Amino acid sequence: MTSTSEHSVTMVRTVYEQLIDACRLALPEEACGVLARGEHSAHIDRFIPVTNAHENRLQSFAFHPASWTEVFFAMQKNRQQLVGFYHSHPCSDPVPSARDLKGMIHDSSLTYWIISFKQPTPVIQPYRSVNDRFEPLLLVLA
Repeated sequence: MTSTSEHSVTMVRTVYEQLIDACRLALPEEACGVLARGEHSAHIDRFIPVTNAHENRLQSFAFHPASWTEVFFAMQKNRQQLVGFYHSHPCSDPVPSARDLKGMIHDSSLTYWIISFKQPTPVIQPYRSVNDRFEPLLLVLA
């Protein structure tokens, strides 16, 4: 995992800003996708949107299978490492919902990010799965 310590994760500042902008453009629907880093990068330096195929995109997300497959193979081709998954909460806090917890893969090597637009200033909160629960991580911008 890309991190400065066991309890933090580092993202390039421009990617942070682009991620917020992309999620804002999807409003009022939830946006979703993956976070990656290049072969020689120590920080998350890419976000890649995946089409939200959930029937209720205002309150949930689901990766569109063809979009996810395309993103996955493009990452392999470009030698990018999957670091985590993101999705937005248009109207709620950046805390995993019951639906989020049920649908997430419990893998401590990956991070899970929620971008909240509940407040005027968006909040991004990364998490890591530890013993089948999600613990918040400190986000460090590079």
